[in-house]
Amino acid sequence: MCLRYKVRPVARASQSAEASDADRLVALPRGLFGTDRVDVAYEPWRAVRATVLRVGPSTRAPTVKSDSGEPVELAIGQYLGRQTTRNPACLDSPPLRGAVDGFVWGYGMPPATRKSGWLLLSALVPDPASDDLACGPADADFDRRRPRACGGHCDGQPLSGVRSAAGSARVDAREVYLRWAPGSTPFRYLVADDEVRRLAQTANGRWIGVEVRAARWTSRRTRGWVLASALTSPPD
Repeated sequence: MCLRYKVRPVARASQSAEASDADRLVALPRGLFGTDRVDVAYEPWRAVRATVLRVGPSTRAPTVKSDSGEPVELAIGQYLGRQTTRNPACLDSPPLRGAVDGFVWGYGMPPATRKSGWLLLSALVPDPASDDLACGPADADFDRRRPRACGGHCDGQPLSGVRSAAGSARVDAREVYLRWAPGSTPFRYLVADDEVRRLAQTANGRWIGVEVRAARWTSRRTRGWVLASALTSPPD
């Protein structure tokens, strides 16, 4: 399905007379979404041995750090909210994302730190009887076992006010989430010096839609949204 959004072209000085023209409709670049096309869910998986979240699906990948700079760990008995696939059809029980090289994506459920990342599947077991709800790292998603319990199911909104963007950029942060929609669910990490191509930006300029050109832990041509503050233009 082709979604169409209003985009505000950035006018050059010579085009100032055209700046007041009505906004024209253009297609949002393929692979970039608003929250109405995300609707992911989670479910609790219990750690059977202590382990750490990582920024990539490999034991060689750096550990995810908390806001205070500590490694994010899951102790025995704590839970990972394991993520499903993107769910534009608003299914009540979308399928879980598959493992990648023996790792699965999810977030630490309290009392673990609410950060997302990759965790060894062999360190986890499903716990469908758990009383803890997996409502997402920001309590904005839903638990696929009880889709009405969290209030975050099928409530996304179409993206509007998107402007075009262009040019290369590199990541100027230790790690930054790649998200399905601006301010929405993370599904991968980009790390320092990863290279991307700018495709679009939100009206407030805070979020940039990108395509990965070269990245340590994310496949080339993957598309998503990142914080504009985590990107810098490459030197001339």
